[in-house]
Amino acid sequence: METTSERKTQIMEKRKLMGDKRMSMGMKSFYASVIGSIFRMSDEQRNSFSAMFRRHKADAQYVDATYVDNPIEEYEPIYQTVFDDDRDPVHEPTFSKHRIPLQIRCLERYHNSKREYAKQFKREIQLLIDNQSTAEDAWQFVRTMAYTTLWPPLHTRKELKIFEKDFCKLTPKEQKRYNKIMATNFS
Repeated sequence: METTSERKTQIMEKRKLMGDKRMSMGMKSFYASVIGSIFRMSDEQRNSFSAMFRRHKADAQYVDATYVDNPIEEYEPIYQTVFDDDRDPVHEPTFSKHRIPLQIRCLERYHNSKREYAKQFKREIQLLIDNQSTAEDAWQFVRTMAYTTLWPPLHTRKELKIFEKDFCKLTPKEQKRYNKIMATNFS
């Protein structure tokens, strides 16, 4: 029991010392955000509430003269916790022994595999398009692939967005030639 009260006393003294130090440095009190800047953890009676302990005259009728205030029994645990805040074994944290959980590593591998698969799929389709003998065959192949392999019920929204974005995109040179042909009036 004595060790806990000594510990509390030490903590209060440290808080008071730190509060006084902060106030001397021109900073606000530790308790300023909660109570206001007028509160100080010190023994000074500058801001006391001495007028608040007196009872009102009308309260006299409610006071019981035979009332006895029984002391409350304090529970003292069998096993006392030893507080040693000054001992701090970790001065500089090191992450050399830190292991990332297996679930996170597997999730990362899964996402990397999905990305690699998408790149490989895109590369293979592009090679198939490039290996067509004529432009008409390439165009028909692209059209067939658009309807059969990237059909919405069979693929994800992400794959469809990739297809819409840059799968059938012309090179700048081809786009320039296409725009020139479309701008020409053949009639």
